[in-house]
Amino acid sequence: MKTERLIVMGTGFWRRAAVYVLASASVCGCVSDGGDSGRMDRSSGSLPIPLAIRGENTVVHLEFPKGTQSIDPGQFQRSEVCYLKAGAFRIDCYPDGSSLNLGPNDSNDLLTDNPGWALEPDDGNENAIQLMRLNAVLILVVGSVDRLPSTLSDYIQNPGQHLSQALDLAESLLTEPRVRLQGFAQGGNFTAVVELTDTGREKLQDALDEKGDDSGQLQQVGLRAPKVDGK
Repeated sequence: MKTERLIVMGTGFWRRAAVYVLASASVCGCVSDGGDSGRMDRSSGSLPIPLAIRGENTVVHLEFPKGTQSIDPGQFQRSEVCYLKAGAFRIDCYPDGSSLNLGPNDSNDLLTDNPGWALEPDDGNENAIQLMRLNAVLILVVGSVDRLPSTLSDYIQNPGQHLSQALDLAESLLTEPRVRLQGFAQGGNFTAVVELTDTGREKLQDALDEKGDDSGQLQQVGLRAPKVDGK
């Protein structure tokens, strides 16, 4: 796996990725300010780059701000591709996976592999290389966010020292229509706007129901959370 080559791209790659997403969305008729991706532009033959991606547990809407940005490199961990702020926690994304970090000694795996990092076109075409790396970044970010309800559910059922913060994040996901996670890459910022699917909602509600007898706070979160299909 050519990790070193990918990481060295740093700011230039992420900035080009954001520009590529926005430019492609513009060409294909997609909404580029956080709306859903649109249809294929039949006159140009261009395919849209998705700005709204559905997974098993979430629907993630990606937003990229316009203009020049200044990123503090001191906030990044070693070899980190990007990170997102999820409530009091942090989602750290690396070439080989990602984790939900609830504290210095309280980290939980989200993705344990990202095969896209090891793939590249055989002909060495630079545009194709950029597109494949962009796809790998999208899969890394969205795949990590999509695992958040499962990992959070497991944590609530077998909590560490940050149960209260985990409940706050679960409550936000269950009660707010869309939760905004601020993302930071070494070439610029982005936002992942998260909606739970029925599957993701059920996982969190089941975790709260199983632990509800042990904590009044858990019961309160469960009562406030809207039920799937009104149940």
